[in-house]
Amino acid sequence: MKKSLAFVLSLLVSVAAIASYLNVAMIGEVRSLNPYFVSSSAERQLIGYLYETLLTTQGGMTVGAIAESWEVSIPERSMTVTLKERAFHDGTPLTAEDVAFSFNMTVEKRLPMGPLLAWFAGAEVINEHTVKLNFRVLNSSVIDMIPVAIPIIPKARWKDVERPMEFSNLEDPVGTGTFKFSRSTPQTVTFDAFDKHPDAPEYISGIVFHLVQDQTMGFLGLVRGDYDYIAWDLDPVLATQILQTPSRYPDMNVAITEGINVTSVMFNHRREPMNDLNFRKAIQYAVNYPEIIERVYQGYASEASLGMIPSTAEYVYDGSLGAPVLDVDLARHYLEQSDYDGRKLRILVSSTKEQMEVAEYLKLYLGRIGIEIEVDVLGHEAVTSRLQSADFDMAITGYTIGAQPSMLFYHMHTSRGEIEDGRVAGYNYGGISIPEIDAVLNRIWMSFEETALKQAFVDLQRMIAEFVPAVPICVPNRVQAYSTKRFTNWQISDVDGVFTSETLRVLQPK
Repeated sequence: MKKSLAFVLSLLVSVAAIASYLNVAMIGEVRSLNPYFVSSSAERQLIGYLYETLLTTQGGMTVGAIAESWEVSIPERSMTVTLKERAFHDGTPLTAEDVAFSFNMTVEKRLPMGPLLAWFAGAEVINEHTVKLNFRVLNSSVIDMIPVAIPIIPKARWKDVERPMEFSNLEDPVGTGTFKFSRSTPQTVTFDAFDKHPDAPEYISGIVFHLVQDQTMGFLGLVRGDYDYIAWDLDPVLATQILQTPSRYPDMNVAITEGINVTSVMFNHRREPMNDLNFRKAIQYAVNYPEIIERVYQGYASEASLGMIPSTAEYVYDGSLGAPVLDVDLARHYLEQSDYDGRKLRILVSSTKEQMEVAEYLKLYLGRIGIEIEVDVLGHEAVTSRLQSADFDMAITGYTIGAQPSMLFYHMHTSRGEIEDGRVAGYNYGGISIPEIDAVLNRIWMSFEETALKQAFVDLQRMIAEFVPAVPICVPNRVQAYSTKRFTNWQISDVDGVFTSETLRVLQPK
């Protein structure tokens, strides 16, 4: 009897422990947990829970992550950072040596961390909790980008890794994040809550990430109760069904928040007629924007600004510019003034439902004014490869600038579109090279004073509206689905959505 009772109690404890793990579905493979080399969106999401950076963005603002405080010296072109008290997942304390090593290795091993190699000179240890970052060029954009981009790793574990780019880091990845690695299988990756982190979850034991093949499988799993959250935006049609017939979807919830991605038509300015302003304006006036918002996104999107930057970047957003409008007569006028010779053009799109539908509508709209296009649908990785090699006429893309509008420097400055060894050096895949836009981006790049920086962003939006480097179509809302069957106290942020650090901190098992 005693043995039976002990067994039952043990079983109940085990079930309770299992129930306190959040189940999250995500799409993609996880072949590496190397924070310096991410090959899939699933890996990017997982690494974000394991590793921290000096600074981070929260609610559209730059705040300290590992950094307790920081001081910028413009004459010295340096940033001195005082660290918070942190421990790595293996229990060893974080020190300035680890931070300096993390930054310097990125330069020494020439790891693919974007702007760092161009603007960063090196890091030096001041004392155990203070590190100094030295830059070749120092401005507000550098401060916004570099300390947010570099993951902090333990020097003791990485100092003997000769080829960091080839290191999968799957066996025992160690960072300082709110979750630590527990185990993995081909179908799941399990993280435990790291109780030594000040923002660690209070009531859940960890997260089990389930790697699913497609969005349909993930959604059905959410309906069945297999998952508590799906890590992608819900199909707008499904969102409408859930909201209109809640009785069919017990425990299902949809959180709709403002978007930070601007769905746009990207032009390859290196090719004709895309390098012709009249042609780009013809495209702009040919599009029926409200129809795309209603039919593709089921109304879960807002109008884009002519100046590209969405309203979520409220401290620089210029709402006076208005949105692009449909005017077929004006579209035909600009097309007649352009160098377009009637040849068929190709538009590159990812194989997501929304992008494919947007492309088909564009094909219809452009056909009405005499532009014939062919839709070229590829997987995400293949699209990225084509963009990086500048092998396209036009493309449907999303500019993620609602949280960091300074990213427009990397998307639109001439220097970020140069081709080196057959690949685009930066994120300016379209090869935009417009002197007037470069001039304003240079002001943003070199500005520290808040009033001057805001004015530069206002001027940039007006230049974008005038020269149409890309055509902004709409700003899709974040449409996130989650279940309250097993957990309660979900928190919804207007800027960051539902699956936030605050949600994970306070989420409670039922």
